[in-house]
Amino acid sequence: MPATKTKTPNPTMGEHLKKKEEAVAWAKERLHDPNTLIVDVETTGLLKNDPETEIVSISIINTKGQIVLSCLVNPERPIPLEVQKIHKIEDRDVKSAMPWSVIGDISAYQMAGKHVIAYNAGFDIHLIVHLLGKHGVPVPEFDVSCAMEYYSQFVGEWSKSKGDYKWQRLPKLAYGSAHDSLVDCQSTLLLLKKMAGDFSDEPNTADIDLDF
Repeated sequence: MPATKTKTPNPTMGEHLKKKEEAVAWAKERLHDPNTLIVDVETTGLLKNDPETEIVSISIINTKGQIVLSCLVNPERPIPLEVQKIHKIEDRDVKSAMPWSVIGDISAYQMAGKHVIAYNAGFDIHLIVHLLGKHGVPVPEFDVSCAMEYYSQFVGEWSKSKGDYKWQRLPKLAYGSAHDSLVDCQSTLLLLKKMAGDFSDEPNTADIDLDF
């Protein structure tokens, strides 16, 4: 007989509180670690749908908000129009930018030995590592955290169908346009501060989609 799937029971209030406390502790730890970096990328699409997906913009900041790297990347392929409408980066914008074979090498150098945070690390970090290998850039050793996972724990909205916490969109806390890699990095940093108990920055009600 086929094995029956057992549904994950809804967590108790105490379990919810414990998970939220874990998320708060994570945010505080990351904010106080000088080796923490936050990264975000904009792309030509989704790797799961298009194996030729490339990065068109990458930003990396530290927990002081200082920019480590922020630049456009020439994907050396056309950017689909439907994607241009999302992040507003057109082919002409990246025409004179350096390709990933160069920017990827710089990114790898900056991330080496660091603890790298991304909002939806399964997308951003996975694609970065994939493209480093594709373009012959050695992949450095670094630790990874997904801010979306911890923020979802922090919010505590349970999904019965998923049997886990529902993924939360990244609140747009920084000034600028959504789907801008630097703005998304800054919003992620402000979100960590909010989780850690710093509410000095008033959030914007606009949300950022998770795909790019």
